[in-house]
Amino acid sequence: MKIVTFISLVALFFFSAASRAASPELIQSLTEKLDQWNVEEAWTEVKDHLGKESKEGQLSELASLIAFHRGDYQEALKLMKSAVEAGGEEERRKSFVLFMEQTLGVVTPLKRFESQHFIIRLDEKQDGILADYLTDTLETTYQFMAKQYGFQPREKIRIEVFPDAQSFYYASSLSSRDIENGAVGIAKFNKLMVLSPRALVHGYRWLDAISHEYMHYLIFKMTANKAPIWFHEGLAKYEETKWRGGPSYFSLLYQTLLSRALSDQRLIRFERMEPSLVRLETAEEIQLAYAQSASAIDFIITKVGEKGLKEVMRHMATSGSPGASESIKEVLGLTFGEFEERWKEFLASRGFKETGGVSVRHFKIKEGKTDEERLDLEEIKSVASRNRTHLGDRLKERGRMSAAVLEYRRALADTPDSVPLLNRLSSSLMAMNKEREALEFLERAREISPDHPTSYTLLGQVYLETGDEKKAREAFQESLQINPFNPGVHLGLARAYEKLGDQMSALKEREIARKLVQ
Repeated sequence: MKIVTFISLVALFFFSAASRAASPELIQSLTEKLDQWNVEEAWTEVKDHLGKESKEGQLSELASLIAFHRGDYQEALKLMKSAVEAGGEEERRKSFVLFMEQTLGVVTPLKRFESQHFIIRLDEKQDGILADYLTDTLETTYQFMAKQYGFQPREKIRIEVFPDAQSFYYASSLSSRDIENGAVGIAKFNKLMVLSPRALVHGYRWLDAISHEYMHYLIFKMTANKAPIWFHEGLAKYEETKWRGGPSYFSLLYQTLLSRALSDQRLIRFERMEPSLVRLETAEEIQLAYAQSASAIDFIITKVGEKGLKEVMRHMATSGSPGASESIKEVLGLTFGEFEERWKEFLASRGFKETGGVSVRHFKIKEGKTDEERLDLEEIKSVASRNRTHLGDRLKERGRMSAAVLEYRRALADTPDSVPLLNRLSSSLMAMNKEREALEFLERAREISPDHPTSYTLLGQVYLETGDEKKAREAFQESLQINPFNPGVHLGLARAYEKLGDQMSALKEREIARKLVQ
């Protein structure tokens, strides 16, 4: 998720007309480099002038910002304090000092892990098990996208993984409302920031999220920071699962949202998406905006191919103004108004249908010891179904599986598309050695909510019991891509690997499970 362009950040925080001791040409040169995240070039240039004009507040402020974008937070703090001493825009500079101190407070304890193209920082004690998965996903994404787009960043890309919502908020400026509406990652300040899946009740697609944020980085570089938000989010969403050969962005949820919006004529205009999708009013609007943006990228590719899409990006980079209008006119031969109309026709031609039971999922930030089953119970909207489910839970706890199954079936009759209910019924059937029957309900749960880890965990267990080790491995891997902190999933994956003859991977998963229960 790309929240704001750098130029708006500059306007908001860092520049003023005051104190112009540094030449306008120097300021413009440095600003342009920083605006496009060419921070090493900017740093080399600004260092030559700092000694000569060390008391100049504007230059110190700009140098501080460059150091910050390089990841040299201590140097950035020192330079900003120097800018405060120089006077001028003192209050703004003091605000930045406070922000830098907060960032240092949450980033300093993180341990550094380095791969060929990435530098990852995370809380080793809480999130150490994520490092290898992140590295593998990022390097796979890097290679895939280098081949796809013919572009490779020259510098190693910085990743920061925050262990909780508060530290993520301090470093990213995202609020709890933003997080619960889906903003769990951001490309900002020449780095990628994501929230640990541990911080949310059911986790989230954290590996897709880091691949998504890498795409923002790539788009930023390839378009010289000229791409509009809809293009950024659309292409990042369109490509985010490619690292795992994943499904199309046209999930049942997105098909449902697009079908409703087309029927009700409630499509969100592209200009409303600026400066960020999370600024839209509801989670439904945010997800609809993602669906629209990804479909707009799909439309471009359908019309001019992947080569044409890359040409649009190249044209943006050399365009005299930000946005996609000039580039779309040049490559697709359409004014932006014509582009929007043709895109709507493209959507209508897909014949999307609503799927019952599919709804936008809200993330829940963990607060202390969380009872996931209780929270799942609260998601069941029908009071009668909820009461029957609660009774089923009590019967299951007492080992009365047949009676529990009966109550769950009664509850499901009122709310047939409840994923928590489908999972509970499946778990009880499995306890009665009725795996084949459970499979039907689990497949329905996965179809309705493809990002609920419990469904995949139970599927993995069913496949192990029925002797399909390859499907078991795939199901457990899907579960880990959402919530990697369940030791039972790692043990299940280890069993699948053992049956498939991959002893090294089995040992690795058993070691992770051991760490999680310590």
